[in-house]
Amino acid sequence: MKIKIHKKHESIAAELKKIPNRQYKSIRTFRNKRNTVELADINGTTFVIKRYKVPNIFNRIAYTYFRKSKAQRAYEYALKIMRCGISTPFPVAYIETSRGGLFHTGYFISEYIPYPTLDTWREQKHSEEENKKLTEDFINFTIDLHEKGILPLDYNPGNIFYHKDEESGEYRFALTDINRAKFGRLSRYKDTMHSFEQLGLPTQELYRILEKYCKQRNLDIEASLFVVLYYRIKKRIKKMIKQKAKKQYNPKQPKFHE
Repeated sequence: MKIKIHKKHESIAAELKKIPNRQYKSIRTFRNKRNTVELADINGTTFVIKRYKVPNIFNRIAYTYFRKSKAQRAYEYALKIMRCGISTPFPVAYIETSRGGLFHTGYFISEYIPYPTLDTWREQKHSEEENKKLTEDFINFTIDLHEKGILPLDYNPGNIFYHKDEESGEYRFALTDINRAKFGRLSRYKDTMHSFEQLGLPTQELYRILEKYCKQRNLDIEASLFVVLYYRIKKRIKKMIKQKAKKQYNPKQPKFHE
């Protein structure tokens, strides 16, 4: 087992090493098709434990010899993003387990922040003024990311926490699920427009946000919209091809009646 613990949390190293054996108090569990996320109580403090899905044999070989695992990238990218002044749940540790000499399962442990994600905003009633304020602050946040050379590659509302600062009245944002990101100089259209495609907004709302973003960054709105729609269409075509291939290689079994 490989484990890296931030010096801030070295005092609970013994408890962290027990995580692969599930020797901790689970508070709540969330699952999707790929990964499992748990809120866990460790020594009276709530942490978030993300267990990544066991990769296929090719990626197991790659993570063993050639590439950093998702868990390691999540830990290192969190530190890198924080050094740039961008908020993200504080990285506590990452753990990698092996079987048969190959990488098997990765875990990323972070501190817990009690904020909702942007995908819950629409579930609540907000005034037009608050909607406008949140949108403006989110655009500024996105501009800040791009100008600092940070491009999250999973920039969807479910991966963005938000809360309103009581003193300033400004909305603040924090990124999660950041094992996929690009750092460095970003192209003004090709790179930055990926962020808007991933938000999954209706076209009219997308245009309103893009218009404000482009105005502040002195970009051409038509060119920006073209690039975003290009990425959106490309993504849909890829999804259609994947679904068609899946049906072709996994035909429905014939039904037998008694």
